[in-house]
Amino acid sequence: MSFPLRGPLLAAALVLFVQTYTTTGFADTADEKFSSPAAREAIAESVSAALQGDSRRAVEALKAVPADQFAGEDARYRGCMIDRFDGASPVELVHATGDTHVDEVLRLYQQYWWQALHDPERLQELDGALKRRLRVLLGKPAADWNKLEAVLARRLRERGYHAQLGRTPPLRELMVWRTQDSKLYDVALPEGSYRVRVELLDDFVSRGWSSYARCGRGSSGGWATRDRLYAVMPWFEGDLDSDAFRASLLGHETQHLADLSRFSELEPWELEYRAKLTELWKARDSLPALLAKFASSQSDDKNSPHTYANRRVLSVLRDRLQEQNVTSTQPDLGDVPPPTLRAAAREQLIEDSSQRSSEAGPPAQAER
Repeated sequence: MSFPLRGPLLAAALVLFVQTYTTTGFADTADEKFSSPAAREAIAESVSAALQGDSRRAVEALKAVPADQFAGEDARYRGCMIDRFDGASPVELVHATGDTHVDEVLRLYQQYWWQALHDPERLQELDGALKRRLRVLLGKPAADWNKLEAVLARRLRERGYHAQLGRTPPLRELMVWRTQDSKLYDVALPEGSYRVRVELLDDFVSRGWSSYARCGRGSSGGWATRDRLYAVMPWFEGDLDSDAFRASLLGHETQHLADLSRFSELEPWELEYRAKLTELWKARDSLPALLAKFASSQSDDKNSPHTYANRRVLSVLRDRLQEQNVTSTQPDLGDVPPPTLRAAAREQLIEDSSQRSSEAGPPAQAER
């Protein structure tokens, strides 16, 4: 999952990504049954590199394993990633709408994503180039990103599209969808409960840079602002009763909402770290896949909040379990009894909150 960044604030009307992704959940439709172990490992490395904003490393991991070792959806992913990112320039527009203005916005962002993923070290320069091109397209409104994106969102809305903008670290974000509904949920968290409003989003023409960077293999499942959640319904295949929706959307994103109101200075990776602990606590059927996803997408880069938080979560939980004489031999902690793991995740979140008590108010129990 994800949350947007606007200046000093975490949240806005723009993830994530997320996200989130989870991450923070990102969906994964890989047909691992017929791909070789080497191919599966290459895909994990590729996805992790893509989420860290590095398409060249993502492609190199895939090309290191012969194509005949990939099958089904894995083979499609490998082919798409090489076609999309192994050339000298971006390929054709993905998901054209037929609306000239909307398609030009999509084209500007996809060109920016391709260049930023290909040359991460040029990110600041490319951010500036995107801003200049958007100002020309929109008639040169103010150069401030927030004001510029407000104009862009309004123009898209006039054409029947909703948009999420801002930055989902490390890149500028653009999610665009046509339909939106609203629903209230009561969500239990480890330290209290929330009544939250969830916007259910569907009919997407852009699911953001994290989807583009992985050829649609996954995307942000949703994000939180200071007063509501947003759910990317294709990520959950429209199933509002699924364990993934309950844990990875309602649990993860409501923890963001609670933390945004309770703590004032959390870094993006800290928000993700805390939300992932709540997600593990709430997960039941989705727990094995969630742990595997965390283990396959890790990094030491705080500028990639999801992958950094994945590593942090697994590390601190392993240490806590060892203190309780619970030993795991698997990288994803998959051999730990689920109730034991969920309890450890809850305990870790509560301990983390206690350590931040000097800047925290009471645990949130709010109606939104």
